[in-house]
Amino acid sequence: MATINRQQQQLNQLAQRVQQLSALSKQVNSNHTATINYKLRDRALFYPGLFINKNHDIHQYVAELEKSMIRLQHCFDKSFDKPSISSSNDTLSIEQVLLEKVAHQFRAINGVLQQCHFRRGEVKEEPKNYDVIAKKLLQKSHYLYQKLAQQIDYERRLQAIIDQQREPLQLQQTKQRLQRCQVATAKVRQQLQRYEQKKDLS
Repeated sequence: MATINRQQQQLNQLAQRVQQLSALSKQVNSNHTATINYKLRDRALFYPGLFINKNHDIHQYVAELEKSMIRLQHCFDKSFDKPSISSSNDTLSIEQVLLEKVAHQFRAINGVLQQCHFRRGEVKEEPKNYDVIAKKLLQKSHYLYQKLAQQIDYERRLQAIIDQQREPLQLQQTKQRLQRCQVATAKVRQQLQRYEQKKDLS
């Protein structure tokens, strides 16, 4: 019960952060258009698949983040009512996937708004290190799941390169890189398995 209450409290704090970011976005005006359009092209923040929205309206990105937060809260509410059985090593829970999505969406939008120059005293500056919030919620497992997601993305990209390459030497080198990446992914999965087993026994 204490764990559930703590997680609910942390989720409430997370929802509050999203609301603060939404309030910050309402201060955006035409003076910020060039800055926003420039930052929205930052693929390190707004990488493909992170948002459904693909235009330059920051308010629509914020609205999508708010919807993701609502879905995350609903999923955790269900897990609080009916604790789920541990999933297989190859499967991320819907809560983990949504948490990662909210974390990255928040980071992207926050990265844009922090580049806008609002009048001093208009709004309170948002914390730049959002990972602290996620770490409090899922502690070590958050970072392991994040690492696993990165490894899976690396594998996908390498496979896409392999599908397009025709030169034998380059193809062989890329396949070797893919094999090393798969080994690294397997190690992360093993770390997750050990962590989850340890957590279940604690």
